[in-house]
Amino acid sequence: MGGYTVIDVETTGLVPEKHDRVVEIGVVYVSHSGEVQGHWSTLVNPGRDVGPTWLHGVSATDVMKAPTFAEIAPHLLRAVTGRIMVGHNVTFDLRFLGAEFLRAGVPLRQLPLQGLCTMHWSGAFLAAPSRRLSDCCAACGIPLLEAHSAEQDALATAGLLGAYLRASSYRPPWGEAVAASRAYAWPEISEPFPDVRLARRAEVRAVPPDAWLDRIVARMPRVADPRVEAYLASLERALLDRFLAEHEKDDLIAVAAHSQLSRSDVRQIHSLYLLAMAEVAWEDGVVTDTERSDLDHVASVLGLAPGDVADALAQALKFREDGEAHDQAKDKVAMAGIRLAPGDRVVFTGAMGRERGEWEAIARARGLELGGVTKRTKLVVAADPNSYSGKAAKARNYGIPIVTEAAFERLLGGM
Repeated sequence: MGGYTVIDVETTGLVPEKHDRVVEIGVVYVSHSGEVQGHWSTLVNPGRDVGPTWLHGVSATDVMKAPTFAEIAPHLLRAVTGRIMVGHNVTFDLRFLGAEFLRAGVPLRQLPLQGLCTMHWSGAFLAAPSRRLSDCCAACGIPLLEAHSAEQDALATAGLLGAYLRASSYRPPWGEAVAASRAYAWPEISEPFPDVRLARRAEVRAVPPDAWLDRIVARMPRVADPRVEAYLASLERALLDRFLAEHEKDDLIAVAAHSQLSRSDVRQIHSLYLLAMAEVAWEDGVVTDTERSDLDHVASVLGLAPGDVADALAQALKFREDGEAHDQAKDKVAMAGIRLAPGDRVVFTGAMGRERGEWEAIARARGLELGGVTKRTKLVVAADPNSYSGKAAKARNYGIPIVTEAAFERLLGGM
């Protein structure tokens, strides 16, 4: 294998299936030892409106003379063939990459494309306060010079990858991603490669600060279910301008559908998200007018009623006054999207507070199946969800949620 290829894309929107396009792509080559071996980036002419310039900093003027995706497709194929693709929330980047390849006439044999997600693995390697790239980078001292620039985001993600490799003593636990990359049959690349004039950003544009969201999002609890984690990453991207247009709401529905989240799942996620925001607002003992205004606005954007804010604040205040209840609230957010039913397989790992045999007896009594970690495993219960055990590593490869004993106990209560 030739190593890793880190990909980051800036796009016109959230859903490639609804004709959103790539407007910029960043590519970084990383060795198996985590060394950056080269990188390139280019703006891409999407053949349509560029979308939220205020977010990605790319204007229609910038892309006028930029290459189309079809023109850079052969070079991208060379960049990924025989290598492990990497991204932060990689599902988002690879959905766009696959859609653009198909639109350019590249005959992909299998979708979705597979890759390694640094957001997904951050819980195992970092003590970052949130899933966002900026917070993950800050947690391990990696500079992120210009957020929402494909080149800089890709370089920062490459830095995270290198940190993970060093932390694992260069024996990373993502063997499944390596195997999938080796097995993927990319189309053969015909020579010679066409000459393409890359178009890097002509100037740095100021992106409106998202400090109002930083205050809240940076301290949200992590979510165990990778599907929900990916949805929330897209939601936060859409919320950055404090406005969610009707087409963006439709796009989020499409993202949720891609993650196999039902409408009831999404409603629950939105309610829990608001509750977590209310908790953060109460952390200093007072809810300011600005914080209340932010909560009212976000509730409206999320399709929640005005009374939901008052209820969330009241509930969060009770959590503040009751430490045990507060922990339960964080577990509810962390467990969003997860439900247990008889016949589901659960796996226990690590030295737990309660004897392993006792937990296994409780699980069997509820009709749950025990065994090793396979693709059909519903849940892994760990003393520490950030565990680096073999079972936890395999679960992360398969996208299986890892939860605490307390969270598992509450899930049992919902059966």
